[in-house]
This record gives sequence, structure tokens and C-alpha cells, in this order.
Amino acid sequence: MKPSKKIILGLPLFIITSCNQPIDQPEKLEHLTAPEPIVQQGDMFMLEAVPHQNVVRIIPPKKSNFEFPDTAVTPEVIKTGDFNADGKKDILVYLGACGTGGCMYALFLRQNKQFFKLAFLDYLKNPEFKIEKDGLWTIESYEELEPYNPSRIQKTMFKFDQDSYHYQVDSSFVLSNGEIE
Repeated sequence: MKPSKKIILGLPLFIITSCNQPIDQPEKLEHLTAPEPIVQQGDMFMLEAVPHQNVVRIIPPKKSNFEFPDTAVTPEVIKTGDFNADGKKDILVYLGACGTGGCMYALFLRQNKQFFKLAFLDYLKNPEFKIEKDGLWTIESYEELEPYNPSRIQKTMFKFDQDSYHYQVDSSFVLSNGEIE
């Protein structure tokens, strides 16, 4: 009987001492606390990724006149990459407002972890992207000029202008059966 009493007396002591031990948790406690408020910076947009989805929440600068072209559409990330060759991953977002001229897209150039500058806001149809020798990306848009006639299209190319820090139309021309008109 004596060994049984030791086990019975030892069990409460084990339980009491084990309750004081820290528990290893896979996630840090900082995830459970509310984040500190973020102060908006001048003309910068804040972009927040929605976890486990390909959508992004866009928070415009307080003093901007930015309006979403289609409030029924959730902004969707279409492409990420270093569009302006500065070593930071930029984000091209689909904003909806689709019509015969394509759909509205916005390109946000990353400034730091969460803040971005809006460098492009325009309609694109069948967008394609080309990386130039200097690392800058060209945005191309193709649009049929006649309904149901893919042999005649207008091609518009947008290039990054470092002075204005925006994408601007570089060239626009009509292709008929693959030849420039």
C-alpha cells in the first residue's frame, strides 16, 4: 500500500507544478492583440490583402478624390511584379466598371510595406505585360475595333514615366491582319 500512497500524493504535486509551466503555442500572442492604428501618409494608398483570397482592400489617402468606379465589385489582385524596377513588388488591381473599352485597372507602386502610390488608373482590354531591358514593365491593351472582327485591333502601350511617376500612353496604333495601318 505504501507505493500507492506515493503515487496518489505525487499526482497532485505533478498537476500543481505542471500548471505553472508555460505552454508552447504555435502563434505568437501579438496576433491576438489589436494592431496599433496606422497613420495615413500624404498621397499614399494603403493596400491590405484579404487572407486566403485574391482580393485586396484599398484605403485611399484622406485628402484624395479617389472613387471606386464600380462599388459592386471587390478589388481583385490581377498581377504582382516590379513594374517600375525599384526592387519592390507592385500590385495591379481589377476594379470592374467593364464596358466595350475594357475594364478599369489600377496599378499601385509599393513605397514601403503597406503604402503605395497610384501610378495607373485606366481601362484595359486583354492586357499583356512586357518587361523591357531596363526592367520597367510596359502595359499593352488590345481592343477589337469592329464587333466580332479580331483581324482589326487597336493596340495601346503604356510606359512608366519616371519624372511624373505615372504610366502614360506611349503609343497607340491599329493592326489590320497583323500589319500596322
